[in-house]
Amino acid sequence: MEIHESEARLKKEISFLGLVAVFVGMNIGGALFSLTIVAADITGPSLPIAMIMASIPSLLALVPYSMFSTAYPTTSATYRYCQLLNPQLAFIAMFTLLLCMLVGAQPLFAMTFGQYFDDLFAADINPAVVGVIVLAVFYVVNLLGIKFTAQLQTILFIVMMAALILYVVLGVPHVRVENFTPMFPNGVGKFIAATGMLFTFCAGGLFAVDLGGEVIDGSRRYKRALVTGMGIVVGIYLLIHIVTVGAERWDALKAKGTLTTVAGNFMSPGLVDFFIIGGALVACATTINIIFTVISRGFVVISGEKIFPDFMGKVGEKSGTPYWGLTFIFIVCAASLLILASIGQKPVTIFGAMTNFGLIFPITVVCLAGAIVPFKMNAIYEKSRFKISKRLVAAVSWTAVILNTAIFLLLCMLMISIKLHLTVIMFFVFMAISALYYYGRKMVLKKRGIKMPGRPMFK
Repeated sequence: MEIHESEARLKKEISFLGLVAVFVGMNIGGALFSLTIVAADITGPSLPIAMIMASIPSLLALVPYSMFSTAYPTTSATYRYCQLLNPQLAFIAMFTLLLCMLVGAQPLFAMTFGQYFDDLFAADINPAVVGVIVLAVFYVVNLLGIKFTAQLQTILFIVMMAALILYVVLGVPHVRVENFTPMFPNGVGKFIAATGMLFTFCAGGLFAVDLGGEVIDGSRRYKRALVTGMGIVVGIYLLIHIVTVGAERWDALKAKGTLTTVAGNFMSPGLVDFFIIGGALVACATTINIIFTVISRGFVVISGEKIFPDFMGKVGEKSGTPYWGLTFIFIVCAASLLILASIGQKPVTIFGAMTNFGLIFPITVVCLAGAIVPFKMNAIYEKSRFKISKRLVAAVSWTAVILNTAIFLLLCMLMISIKLHLTVIMFFVFMAISALYYYGRKMVLKKRGIKMPGRPMFK
């Protein structure tokens, strides 16, 4: 696999703990505090069960992701593993993800940060404006380099875990069995549809593989980090959701708006403030921080392949960070947040849907690669530290593909049913833009005598 000049400047400074913090931070982040109430309003007291169902595709996806990442840890790994299947599909999947992150995930978590910031100070503060400020802060953090970014991520991870554990420990005694009835107040259909909204809760961390080029001894670290991180994520989510719908009637959650008011049922004012700061604000911050990091690395790789202009992936010699890519991300995310927050009737739901649509696509392609590539490229399977039979890898990967497809369709149906069909249209428009850009760029490069990249050849 060819390593381009800018990519070679990235530094291997992420430890095992840092990698786990990245994985957990990309999962237990803004989604927990922004989408839990939305999902509870859809599915009611069955929220914990919906969470378990939504986690199954991501748990299955650990198999192909572990196989690839322990064989060849690399920068922008999701894109490169997709390339093993089909280079054109890989770019379309990753560019669609990029667009969904820029208008979905980052605005979602920044908006949520602003909402909880408003809760903390009980002031009439515009959450979108606060969101832009926090985006600017973590834009600067990422400009300072991966070592500082990873160290800050680890510290924030520890603070966040303390706040979430406090919520669970103090909340469990207040859980009431009667709050879990009726289990499916909106019907089984809405319960199943809610799994689509919850997909991002466990799926985001899989993109920790995209920092493989900066992980110390990546092939060994990923074998333990992915499983450890997923175990922490699923366990914490399940407990938090049990407390959320068990300590408060589900039909009262929507009116309360945030988890802060639920925490107020069993926490003192001082502890509620700690939960807002250490839980909600830090959770959003960890996700915003690492999304900046991961997406900008994608610019480095794709620019190195000439698909994006060279300057988009340029890495500073001293900082080791792709500063132009980070700048582009910040500008587009800030603009998306301000525009969609001002015109959207349900901005959080819109942002959440776009995030889920964006994640499902490339994860499904990686799983498809996991089902097919080992039989065509035996060297990858042989080098992997994750040793199970090819047939089992294929069976698990195909199952994940089928479940991901089902969740995608359910999410589409849910968005249409609540009159947010615009999100479905936007996703397919993003796919079309990605395809048109790829083939347009291919024609431009062909005229210059430059060949588009094919499947990566790992050495």
